[in-house]
Amino acid sequence: MKNILGFCLDADTGDVLWQVKLPGTAFISLAGGFTDGTVFAPITDGEHVWFFNRCGSMGCYDMSGQEIWLREWTPRFKHNNRQAEPYLIGNTILYVEVANKQQGAKIQKWLAPGQQSRNTAVPTGVDEKEVWTYVHGIDKRTGEVLWREQVGTVVHNTPTVGKTADGKWAISHARGGPHQPLEKPTGHSLTSLAPGEEGKTLWSTELKGYDPSFASHWNQNCVFGFRGGQHIVLDAASGKLLREQPLYTGATLWKFDPTKNVWSKKTDITVKAGKGHPNTNQANIVVGDWHWFLSHNVHFLGRIHVETGVVEYLELPAQLMASPVSREADEWLWGKGNPSNMPVNAAGFPVGDKGHQGTGWGHISAASPVLIGRYLLLPVVTGTVYVIDTHADELTPEALVAINDLGPGGETWTLATVTYANQRLYAHTMKEVICIEADSHLKPIPSRP
Repeated sequence: MKNILGFCLDADTGDVLWQVKLPGTAFISLAGGFTDGTVFAPITDGEHVWFFNRCGSMGCYDMSGQEIWLREWTPRFKHNNRQAEPYLIGNTILYVEVANKQQGAKIQKWLAPGQQSRNTAVPTGVDEKEVWTYVHGIDKRTGEVLWREQVGTVVHNTPTVGKTADGKWAISHARGGPHQPLEKPTGHSLTSLAPGEEGKTLWSTELKGYDPSFASHWNQNCVFGFRGGQHIVLDAASGKLLREQPLYTGATLWKFDPTKNVWSKKTDITVKAGKGHPNTNQANIVVGDWHWFLSHNVHFLGRIHVETGVVEYLELPAQLMASPVSREADEWLWGKGNPSNMPVNAAGFPVGDKGHQGTGWGHISAASPVLIGRYLLLPVVTGTVYVIDTHADELTPEALVAINDLGPGGETWTLATVTYANQRLYAHTMKEVICIEADSHLKPIPSRP
């Protein structure tokens, strides 16, 4: 797959108002377990909309679908940056891409579907930093590259934007992970987005053995990450490693026994939540003082208190098999998912690459979790969506508000997160775009204090 379409739909009816074509140059599998060409959500400022094709293009359009500009390039091989969602900050789009497009295009792992290339090394005579991937600042009005950061960003990582203690915009990003990434040394960085300082490194901390296959969440005081079985906390002002908190020991776990239909609570136990890292890729978010994540090895929702290191786990069903008859007839699958997951697209063709028969947990890039008021929504590729009350004092079964679906169990595929606007949730799968509206008698969702 190379070329994709961008659609504008009527928010009230779902009717297609217009569509645009975004060409690509680098092949990538359709509905791969970590990315495909369509995974980046469009962004808008209310007057224009920007679409992105991971295979090598981005475009700006007005609200009637007229093209303002189209930017094309060839991505570096295996640039599966499902993780690096674009941001719009002021007039600048933040996007992770290779620095030297001409030299980077020579590095290709695949010549065609199923046909591997030998051209995976840095081209002879080229400084390898020229073919690293970086956060780039792109003028939203012209598509011109304005600047790029200085230390590199691995495509396994999800950079995250926030404000420093003095109120200046910055972006948290990292290097490291599997498949011998070029960007070195492994570690975490904070880069300025402040006017006149765009792309300036505020600090960069080396962390040996770092696999930042997660969203690099942070706040004015601290930057957070995972390393092996540890949760790490860095000082947001200096990048100094403040503490490492164990994720696999001294934990509290609520586990369900489907044979007896009962919950049990275990305390101060060992939980092997992950092998190389504890989280399903990208499925993590910091809410207040808690860092939440879907576990990697087991179907547990985890959270760790960023100050005290208290760690809690709650077992969740591996997958929801929704009944067409009633919610009461829904089947929750515990421990293992549906054995015959075979999603198809709107045309009826089977889709999905690595992981398409799994549950969407573990070695796969899940959709980014989203916080709506007090409720945390965690979608996985099967279309199962977990809804959690983040105000829960303890992570008990009562914190699980609901489990819902975005399509029939075993037949649904999505890498997209859920978005919220005007009392509506929007989602999409390989088959359809979905709008879910709140009941009219419900009050607006309150914000977290």
